[in-house]
Amino acid sequence: MERKNIFWDHIKANRWPYVIGFALLSISSMLQLIIPWLLGRFTDSLQIGGLTYGQAVNFAVWMASAGLGIAFFRSASRIYMFRLSRQLEMRVRGELFAHWEKLSAQYFNNRRIGDLMSHAISDVGVIREVTMQGYYNVMEALFLIVVSVTAMVSFVNPWLTLLTMLPLPLLSLLAYRFNKQIMQQSADMQAAISDLTSRVQEFTAGIRVIKAFVQEQAVRKLFAQDNQHAVNMNRRFVRSNSLFGALSAGIVGFSFLVSVVVGGIMVLKDVITLGEFVAFNTYLSLLMGPIENLGKVVNLLQRGKASELRLLEIFNTQPDIVDDVIAKPEIDRIHGDIEIRNLTFAYPEAKRPALRDISLTIPKGSSLAIVGRVGSGKSTLVHLLVRLYNPPRGTVFIDGHDIHEIPLKTLRGQIGIVPQDQFLFSSTIRDNIGFDPKPYSDEQVAEAAKIAQVYDNIVEFPHQFDTPLGERGISLSGGQRQRVSIARAVIKKPSVLIFDDSLSAVDTITEDRILEGLKSVMNQRTTIIIGHRISSVQHADRIIVMDEGRIVEQGNHEQLLALNGIYADMYHKQLLDQEAERQDVKTRRQGSSVLLQGGTGA
Repeated sequence: MERKNIFWDHIKANRWPYVIGFALLSISSMLQLIIPWLLGRFTDSLQIGGLTYGQAVNFAVWMASAGLGIAFFRSASRIYMFRLSRQLEMRVRGELFAHWEKLSAQYFNNRRIGDLMSHAISDVGVIREVTMQGYYNVMEALFLIVVSVTAMVSFVNPWLTLLTMLPLPLLSLLAYRFNKQIMQQSADMQAAISDLTSRVQEFTAGIRVIKAFVQEQAVRKLFAQDNQHAVNMNRRFVRSNSLFGALSAGIVGFSFLVSVVVGGIMVLKDVITLGEFVAFNTYLSLLMGPIENLGKVVNLLQRGKASELRLLEIFNTQPDIVDDVIAKPEIDRIHGDIEIRNLTFAYPEAKRPALRDISLTIPKGSSLAIVGRVGSGKSTLVHLLVRLYNPPRGTVFIDGHDIHEIPLKTLRGQIGIVPQDQFLFSSTIRDNIGFDPKPYSDEQVAEAAKIAQVYDNIVEFPHQFDTPLGERGISLSGGQRQRVSIARAVIKKPSVLIFDDSLSAVDTITEDRILEGLKSVMNQRTTIIIGHRISSVQHADRIIVMDEGRIVEQGNHEQLLALNGIYADMYHKQLLDQEAERQDVKTRRQGSSVLLQGGTGA
């Protein structure tokens, strides 16, 4: 369902807390009206010379009491209503994050991280400010305007009140004039902040590349451009905001001028008393502050509207990967019998399909290896198996069920995947291996690390499994990150295991050890291995070779060598490279052994 308004939904959900907050604010405002009345009485008593010491003390006590009451109820109302705005901020930010989790990978492919961060921090912050300062000032202004004008008409003079109030409607015209301008400039300012945030994120993520290519000056120049653009957008907004504030203050000042001139004449002509004149101007002073704040609120509301529209655009983006209407909730487990029938798939906005006429059967408990050139469609195929993208209906089946019939929670919960990018979170090694809603014991984490051949590396760290990792696991080597990713998939004990080129960053000897350790895990589990090295795939039950989105060769290792095609060509080229690598590793180890023996002999 399309979401249309964040602010109104918040008010409806918290109508009674807002009523209480408004009641507290109303009491504070009513108490403020006592002080002008007391000042008027005090001035008249002083003017006629009838003010005694006791009366002066009484006036002082009443004013002090009113001041304390104003302070108490105003503080209580601010605390109460500001707490509501903080709750809105927390809720909107939580809903935003939860909604992002529902969106597909394609959505994030087309968005910059800086834009997403700006939405979560800057836009949500503006929403908070609107409900914090905006609503409070509007409520206070409306109540004070009504009761102050009523008091000025009732206790002083209706004609003086009318003449003083005449300039104030110009504020409405002024607000209307600046409305669209401020809203557009606020949107431009938020977009500039997004660009600046994206530039900082790219810089921090690519700092090693920047330094390696000596591009610090060029990057600094690009940052300076984005920084200056953000400043320029902010200046535009500040200029408009300041001009609006200055014109608003001028209109308010003109009302004071009318009050002083006309009111002074009325005092001289005995139309009103000096005390009434003092009371009237004190009422007007109370009134002008909230009226000036209304001008600021107009600007804030326009900023809030711009931020709300940006957030609503996200909330109204519907996830394209959800449980299908044909999904069967009773399917709570898969066993791993996979069949693909005449699968053709193209990415959104792509000019040609990434996969063409793929037909394949992977029996439960068997292993399939996929090899091929870069861009041949290998990763696309496994992404469709976990529905990171939606395959056409009637093309992918698991355990005889169309993949669209299987709930996403079941499908992804029963498939363990080791992706190409080996993404690790900036928490501990233990948290990264045990990354699953189900808690794992220390023994299970250690066992998964042993299977992935990373246990020996981990125990050498000062804090072992509690070692904190840097951003994206940067404190580990590429091979260590891959092996921690393998351990993360293995510990789930899934029905289907997918290794997407997950051994590319380790040497051939470590690769042999990992594959040997994985044999027990792969037993009775459907396993799909994507690789560029023949050594990592040659023992699979079945191997397919892909090229330009098609299966061009398939069979076991021996059958594919006999075809003397793409696979055989890859094998013979890599065989020479692997032998040279193994020989180099052995030579280095032998050299280290000789040095150690020499050191011992010495």
